[in-house]
Amino acid sequence: MNMTLRTRLALLVAVSVALSVGPVLYLTWKMVGETMIRMEEKSFSSLMLVEEESLNAAFMNQLANKVRAVQERKSQLEETAERAVGILAALNENLPEGAQRERLIKTALLGLDSGGIRLELLHPAYLFAGGVSRLGLKPDARDAKQRSLIEILERLPRGGDFAVMELPRSLTVAGNPFSLISELERPALVFFQPLYSEQHESMPERVLVALTSLEDLEIQAAASETALLDTTREKFQSMELYRHGLVALLDEKGDILASGGDGQLPRESLAAALEEARRTGRAQLTLPSVYGDLLCLVGNIRAFGWYVVMTAPLSEIRAPSDALLSRLGTISVSIMLATSLLALFMLIRSLRPLGLLTRKTDELARVDFSAPDALEKLEPLVARGLPLERRDELGRLARAFARMGKALAENIRDLMAATASKERMEGELSAARDIQMGILPPPDGAPEICGFSASAFLDPAKEVGGDLYDFFTTRDGRRALVLGDVSGKGVPAALFMSMTVTLVRYALDSGLDPAAAMTRVNAMLEEHNPGNMFVTLFLALYDPRTGELAYANGGHCPPCIVDARSDCPPRLLEHLSGPLVGVMPDQEYELFLDRLADGETCLLFTDGVTEAMNDNKELYGEERLMSFMAKHRNAKPKELLSLIFHDLLCYRGNEPQSDDITMLAFCRPDPEPDTVPVSVESHTARVDAPHDPEQE
Repeated sequence: MNMTLRTRLALLVAVSVALSVGPVLYLTWKMVGETMIRMEEKSFSSLMLVEEESLNAAFMNQLANKVRAVQERKSQLEETAERAVGILAALNENLPEGAQRERLIKTALLGLDSGGIRLELLHPAYLFAGGVSRLGLKPDARDAKQRSLIEILERLPRGGDFAVMELPRSLTVAGNPFSLISELERPALVFFQPLYSEQHESMPERVLVALTSLEDLEIQAAASETALLDTTREKFQSMELYRHGLVALLDEKGDILASGGDGQLPRESLAAALEEARRTGRAQLTLPSVYGDLLCLVGNIRAFGWYVVMTAPLSEIRAPSDALLSRLGTISVSIMLATSLLALFMLIRSLRPLGLLTRKTDELARVDFSAPDALEKLEPLVARGLPLERRDELGRLARAFARMGKALAENIRDLMAATASKERMEGELSAARDIQMGILPPPDGAPEICGFSASAFLDPAKEVGGDLYDFFTTRDGRRALVLGDVSGKGVPAALFMSMTVTLVRYALDSGLDPAAAMTRVNAMLEEHNPGNMFVTLFLALYDPRTGELAYANGGHCPPCIVDARSDCPPRLLEHLSGPLVGVMPDQEYELFLDRLADGETCLLFTDGVTEAMNDNKELYGEERLMSFMAKHRNAKPKELLSLIFHDLLCYRGNEPQSDDITMLAFCRPDPEPDTVPVSVESHTARVDAPHDPEQE
């Protein structure tokens, strides 16, 4: 998607404002939500504290009332027992033992029954034998401290002892209903007073039992608890809770005792929270519900073993923070829109010159700088309408654009002049190349006669080069073959090459052998060589009739000869006549002779062939060249040169040509039966008499 700079900057402003406001809104919402939850926790803690104090106070009041009532009952039992002991003592003094005294004792005890107190005179031996008292006391009966009746009687102090016991309302002994003289409500507070005689000082002969019911105290405690629950329920129902919030008082089993609010209590999920609250006093967890996640707070009232539970949907707790976020979001979006519009307005005004520069740049890109009227279009384009007077970045850009346009105009003038000069130079180089190639014979200009066939190839690395080749017929009918490589490149090498070709032709045409001709050329070049240039040179005279090859090699690559009639490997003419030509004064060069057999081909080449490099900077080399010639030993000279050049191109790949490539190939073909050989004498008869340059 392509957007203008104006749009991008406006979006950047909007995104920057959003990125700065967004985190603030989020953090505000999060902090307010957490604050609301903490406030809810504080509110629950306050509620727990108040409720715990209220219930503890009620529990202590109830406990104090119960203790006070029990103490009063104990005093009443002790007083009643004391009166009964006095009556029993009087009866024992005044009446002899017998049935009459026992009846009077029972009658006296019955007379003391009043105010819910019942009396009975026990015989411990009777109980130890498994008997049951008229008040329902049995040997296996246990009190609230889990003491058996026998233990109580055996350890009974002289001053008596109290016990709280659950007495049966009815009793069956030996399968028959047993009549109880007490119809008291159970449980009962029992006072045991031992009675000793002179005959039984260590063990009481009888025990006076006085008991009274405590069930009325339990009823009063239950009534107080009911009143407390009613008060708590009214308090809970009057509390301001969340819409779907709930506060409840649970018993130790998790059953609801009192509640307030319209929420629901997920009791099946509360077991773990109740257990944690029982151990630590507080518990907090989040539970799922139809209203979403619920914050559930649980506290333990240890005095009663009860629990206070408060629940509220998190969505309602965070409602104020959500509302605040909504209001802040609305305000922030309004501010963002206003800021973006203001920024866009300022950007439009500020970037208006940039639009002008953009249009001028587009027009500048459409100018054809190769057209003759390019300067006439360029100069007014870069000089008019630009905000050059501004002192901000756009002004600096406009001034830089104007300077660029001025420099561009000057460069175009210089480029036009340089282009014209280059075109003139290219024309001159083209003419020089034509002249240079005109000096050399055509590549296929050698006449094909019996015993001789030749072809040449030249590919300069630049417009003009320093490689040379030549072939012509001398006055004695032999074929002159020349190949050389001038040092350097370009025009100087081409001029030196032209001079070398002229001198070689002159020397060989004068009747000199290749060595003498090379000696003369070296002397003349060395004498007129201020640039210290040189040439590697191979000169040869070939007799097509006999196949004899007379040659001289002045520092040049050794020619390669391959036989088409046999599988023998190619051979090199490795003899060197002397050093490079043109630099050593008074240098004499040595002549060498060889003979080409029928079917043999000789290849002359410059180092541009063997020193051609590929992408890995590896040389083509003589071995590869000789192997290639052996593979194509039956090729004609022209075909062989074409194949070698194609192989060079494939080997070189994308690597640029670094040197001139020049080759000359000639062969001595097999004689054809129907062909009459042309003798050297018959050929020389058509040539002018030898010309001696010395005589001129």
